[in-house]
Amino acid sequence: MIKSKIYYTLNLVDSEWKKELNDSEVIFTSPTFVISNIYKSMEGPKSDQYVVIDDSNEELLYLTAFKTNAISSDEARNLSNDFVCHTNFEYRDAEHYNRWNMTDRINSQYPRITSISNGVENFKLPEGFGFPVFSNERLFINAQALNHNITDSSFHIKHKIEIGYTKHSQKPLIPLQPKTVFMMFPFDPNNPDKGPTEQLPNACIPVETKNHTYIDTKGNPLSGHWIIKPGKHNYAYDASSQLHIKDSIRLHQITSHLHPFANRFVLKDKTTNQIIYDCKSENFENKIGLKRTPSFSSEKGVWMYEDHTYEMLLEVNNTTDKDQEMMASMAIFYYDDAMEKKINELKF
Repeated sequence: MIKSKIYYTLNLVDSEWKKELNDSEVIFTSPTFVISNIYKSMEGPKSDQYVVIDDSNEELLYLTAFKTNAISSDEARNLSNDFVCHTNFEYRDAEHYNRWNMTDRINSQYPRITSISNGVENFKLPEGFGFPVFSNERLFINAQALNHNITDSSFHIKHKIEIGYTKHSQKPLIPLQPKTVFMMFPFDPNNPDKGPTEQLPNACIPVETKNHTYIDTKGNPLSGHWIIKPGKHNYAYDASSQLHIKDSIRLHQITSHLHPFANRFVLKDKTTNQIIYDCKSENFENKIGLKRTPSFSSEKGVWMYEDHTYEMLLEVNNTTDKDQEMMASMAIFYYDDAMEKKINELKF
């Protein structure tokens, strides 16, 4: 981060975001990222930006597709997506929900739309569905670079970020509401490098104790970014409280955010023993990185209920002889009946 700030302040590399707009897609190009070291997840150069799709008018749009590619700094060539750590897409919940007079939703959850990450660089929502925003509404993009493998050179890259959308005036879609659920495990704040003990048998060793530390209802610290030792490991996490289902929801999309060495990521209804999402990710064999992380997508949808227990299960295999870092989250989308009523009330 310090190096990036120096590069941008001294105008040594391009520090500006760019935008291209057409009738069904907006493309944002990040500033230049200088790759000069090994950068694991959350360590590489990054850039944040508030963006607007089209501030020349106020038109209802549905976001339907998300994609990120690494490109050369001259923007002429596609590069390996090994250099994409993540792209986070977020809305400003106060601005977003005030426009709809749905102020009870403000601060009710983290306002993330979704995330693109290594192994899943693009996805589309099911046909006929989208996340509604206004064309002149401010959104937030966070882009960060990654480099697990190259140690013998320094080079420049950018991220090309594409958001597909459909105009309400052309085709009204069914609105979806996003939510992110993620694994968290306890750790000893007085000795965070110790790991599991008799008192904390489910404890993890956190990567760091600041940015990804959370507090449970009893005041105990939890980490969402932890260390995995060499070998195979299995993790289980009760996601029911994070899902916070009221009555029922109809789930239509899941996209995972995982780190290298993750092999399988499952969302399971423990009440019925039904596996809702079985993500079998594929790692590269000759280098560190995720080759493919499948998403779940369904036009019909899957019903989930308030009185059911939902569990996330993670299988990893650290095939190196070194400690590695792990995160595991699911960006979900489910039918938003309250938003659909608001849209039907609008006068276009």
